[in-house]
Amino acid sequence: MKLAENMDKPDTRRKITFYLNPESNEAERFVCDEIDKVPQGERGRVWRATLLAGFALRKQDPRLANMLAELLNEHTTFEEMVIVMQAVFPEEMKGLVNRKPAGQPVSEPVTEETAQVRTGNETRENARAMFGQKK
Repeated sequence: MKLAENMDKPDTRRKITFYLNPESNEAERFVCDEIDKVPQGERGRVWRATLLAGFALRKQDPRLANMLAELLNEHTTFEEMVIVMQAVFPEEMKGLVNRKPAGQPVSEPVTEETAQVRTGNETRENARAMFGQKK
């Protein structure tokens, strides 16, 4: 009897499908490389958690997830992410200025030479300039 009740109930789940193009974007290339490292059986859980985390950022400020996504590549540092979040939440982020995430190695200071190697597109440079980072 319970099975019949469930059949009348509409399926409210959502299937989300989109493409990533690793050839056109550093962030998408990074994500594709990271996905390849995740065991096949865990990928759905990782994708779901990542999507929800992005919406958690978006809930705080609709710009935040997009800004962090533009910054993402294999060289993105915690400090760079903090700078973006400080621009959006200056008062709230004061306590994170000198804090490192657990298990994160201390990164080398960004020099002009390493910054040029890290950057690859105009959008990324513009975002850095907006938040006071040197090129």
